[in-house]
Amino acid sequence: MRQLTILVIAVLLAGCVTETKGPQQMQPASPEKQLQTLVDLGVGYIRNGEYARAKDNLNRALAIDPNSPRVHNAFGLVFQLEGETDLADRHFRKAISDKSYTRAFNNYGAFLYAEGRYREAIEQLKVAGEDQFYQNRPQVYENLGVSYMQLGDMENAEAAFLRATQLNTSQGRALLEMAEFRYRQQNYVEARDYYRRHVNSSSQSARSLWMCVRLARVFGSENDEASCSLTLKNIFPASDEAKLLEASR
Repeated sequence: MRQLTILVIAVLLAGCVTETKGPQQMQPASPEKQLQTLVDLGVGYIRNGEYARAKDNLNRALAIDPNSPRVHNAFGLVFQLEGETDLADRHFRKAISDKSYTRAFNNYGAFLYAEGRYREAIEQLKVAGEDQFYQNRPQVYENLGVSYMQLGDMENAEAAFLRATQLNTSQGRALLEMAEFRYRQQNYVEARDYYRRHVNSSSQSARSLWMCVRLARVFGSENDEASCSLTLKNIFPASDEAKLLEASR
């Protein structure tokens, strides 16, 4: 917040971003650097829930480059958060017109998923997954797996979750989904391995505790079964998994 405040004050006082080249030598920053600073400010305001200020900075960035995929992607995010789905869709579409900006394909895919447009989400996420240098590629495949599950396509869902765990050995949701797949396939050793990796990377949930109970029963671990059962009942008493636990007794 302190760094963000300093950036805001600098922009307001100077009217434009400047950079220093050598002692006592100041000259206006390039339009690209001005744009990046404004986008960064906009994203910072989005994270803080200050959407009006975010849009103000993004509009200034848009004046510098009306076709910037970074600006349109950020606009898509802020309008999505405000519930302006038509505007969000419009800006995300403008962002993905630049095929090199992978982040927009991932964010647009997540937006489409949230809107229940699963097939369209898959198409965007598949494009994002093809970028081998995209930093959030494991998350893309995890999102892809969840989208396939919504369509009942378990074969492609499993393949996507597996790819996510290969790209990131600590991809929490994908690890738990792989544990579920292996458990249903009666491959209990691999299911336990995926479950343990999930626990090491994520907080326990009703689903993971229920997996713990089932695996403990398979491997005859009474202590683990008792511990996970107690936690499930106490922390998530109204969950579907707690009901399954009670029914399984």
